[in-house]
Amino acid sequence: MVHMVTIKLSSTNFLLWRNQVIPLLQCQKLYGYIDGSTPMPSAVTDPAAYSIWKQFDQLVMSLLLSFFMEEAISIIISFTTSRDVWNSLETTFSQKSKIRELQIKDELHLIKHGSRSISKYSRIFKAYCDQLSAMGLPVEDTDKVHWYLRGLGHEFSTFSITQLSLTPIPSFKDIVSKV
Repeated sequence: MVHMVTIKLSSTNFLLWRNQVIPLLQCQKLYGYIDGSTPMPSAVTDPAAYSIWKQFDQLVMSLLLSFFMEEAISIIISFTTSRDVWNSLETTFSQKSKIRELQIKDELHLIKHGSRSISKYSRIFKAYCDQLSAMGLPVEDTDKVHWYLRGLGHEFSTFSITQLSLTPIPSFKDIVSKV
């Protein structure tokens, strides 16, 4: 399973990383260890169940650790359960990820065609949309069309107004091919 996660966790990619790890853990029926839905049994009243739970929890913890860059490992070094590790990651990286999300959205809203070629402008614009989508925040197609056309500038204003006047509004893919 280690090779199924292509992005190692760092301080700047938590949402992207999390969107790879969660489905992997869910399909292996291990997600409950990090979200708390597979609670730890009592070591005193049910030692056999506790032993099995501990074994799987440590498997999840080992998997998580294998997906980290060095900087992330230093944050969770003192935790003993996969749920504690996960909660620490959420607390530590969520704010940084939110800031990154806002930065990408700002770039997407502010990008201008300028002196770039249309193909380069289109690639950069699409890359921002893809980054948000990978973070679990896909951009609606009509928003893509609107922001893309707005970024083309005055020399494409007639084209942009015409495209936005159509019913239904053309898809982003169609707009890019028309430009």
